Amino acid sequence: MEKTLHVLIVDDDDVDRERLRRMLNSSLDRIQLEEATSADQALSVLPKQVWDCIFLDYHLGESSGLDLLQEIRARISTPCAVILVTGLGGENIAAAAMREGVSDYLIKYQMDEKQLIRSLMGAVHRADIERQMHELAHYDTLTHLASRTLLTDRLQQTIKRSKRSQKLAALAFIDLDNFKPVNDTWGHAAGDQVLIEISQRLVHGARASDTVARLGGDEFVLLLNDLLSDDECEKLLQRIHKILIQPIILPDDIEIRVTASIGVTMIRDENLDADTILRQADQTMYRVKNTGRNHLKFFDPEAEKRLQARQNAFQSILAGLKNDEFRLYYQPKIDLKSSRLIGLEALLRWQHPTKGLIGPGEFLFTGEHDKLGVQIGEWVLREVLQQLQIWHRQGLSLKVSVNISAKHLQRSDFTTRLKTLLGKAPQVPATALELEILETVEAESITGVQAIIDECKTLGITIALDDFGTGYSSLTCLRRLPIDVLKIDKSFVINMLDNAEDYSIVQGVISLCKTFGHQIIAEGVESSEHIAKLIELGCPFGQGFGIAYPMPADETPVWIREHHLHANKPLSDLPRQ
Repeated sequence: MEKTLHVLIVDDDDVDRERLRRMLNSSLDRIQLEEATSADQALSVLPKQVWDCIFLDYHLGESSGLDLLQEIRARISTPCAVILVTGLGGENIAAAAMREGVSDYLIKYQMDEKQLIRSLMGAVHRADIERQMHELAHYDTLTHLASRTLLTDRLQQTIKRSKRSQKLAALAFIDLDNFKPVNDTWGHAAGDQVLIEISQRLVHGARASDTVARLGGDEFVLLLNDLLSDDECEKLLQRIHKILIQPIILPDDIEIRVTASIGVTMIRDENLDADTILRQADQTMYRVKNTGRNHLKFFDPEAEKRLQARQNAFQSILAGLKNDEFRLYYQPKIDLKSSRLIGLEALLRWQHPTKGLIGPGEFLFTGEHDKLGVQIGEWVLREVLQQLQIWHRQGLSLKVSVNISAKHLQRSDFTTRLKTLLGKAPQVPATALELEILETVEAESITGVQAIIDECKTLGITIALDDFGTGYSSLTCLRRLPIDVLKIDKSFVINMLDNAEDYSIVQGVISLCKTFGHQIIAEGVESSEHIAKLIELGCPFGQGFGIAYPMPADETPVWIREHHLHANKPLSDLPRQ
């Protein structure tokens, strides 16, 4: 059926308006006309209708029709045909009109009925095409919600308004939980029906000032405007969340239940752009996914700063590896009774370009970045084996222990890569290497770690459990893992002389090791009193600042020679570097 055209005539000349009205009514059966005699009247009439075409006089009293055109474009969101009519000719006016985006340009005294209708129908046809393209670009074809393009545009407008208004706004990123099984079980047609139902629930739950958008798949966004407080925002979203998780009944009485994870960011920083706000809400939604799903969480700017600081630190560490800024220092381990050197521990240091030499406590975040931990772990192994080869050529047969994170040790290719590194240091026997498990292994990971440890022990490598006593599953590791050496954490040893609880822990760990038949080393040995008490308790080996500070590789042979000369002397007489 032919549609009715809605046309607005804006002209302050009564005769010209009458002439246009007569020609249009005589040529078209389905047309609805509205007239305005001034710019102000035109703007008041504008919201009443979706206009197919506006005839706009070039001269409107003291104002210009082109100035009014700019205001009209700002107030209507969908394409509309605009035909400029004027009693004046001139190429300059025509060019200016076309630059402002008018659909056509007509001169009143040259215009006849045929020309007028041809201009109108052509302009309306082009506007219809533009409107369809606008619809495709700005609205989701399945749900008819706003698309990412329209959402971004409105979000930018909201940010601008926040600079002028005291009212708050918020953006909520919504992702359906376990939506894929709906498509897999009931088919994509059923999945589309669920998405349509969810979109309708969002529209009904939102307010007239809000924007509901679908970004694709099962991802939706709510842009909430004119909020009075964070609390109002949370209450509104909690209400919408309850609506979303209600059962959805499809044809044939198919009942679908979906839940929703919602990440929210408040729009209160006028310096942020639309992409940043969307990213904040998106990242917060994924934190909801990772912490149980089916609830909402607000973006935490301080957490974002901490995360950014960690990411910057990780990038800085990677750059440090690439720029050869890392160093290994070596700390001796001795027999406490004879002072005989039994080995060294390789300790990581960073020769930071601005901070100087810093220890791992200042730049490593245990367990937070598995890939980085593996890269550093492999670098340490490679450097240690190369250094052992250098010392071998110097006539020093030493045993060095290396800290390995549990995540690194759990890699399926760990043993294969370790064999490759050993192959590049052919003069170093595998027995010269000891691996210290840096963190307590989680109970559920013990089986996989045990197999890798068995492979390493087959090569001749010994295994130590570091920082014993600090983790809840240490006893489980001690009972089930094929450990050769156990290291008592220095936090207990340092305070054992003054703290009865720490003394009891050290005493208990030593007894435990004797029961399991493990070699034991005490960390944190800082005085002759520590040495005497550990010997009394039955701990044969130790390391700590009271014996020697960690030292660079090139200083280690010097310390070893001096230490050998002073062997069997009191601890206070030994060189400590």
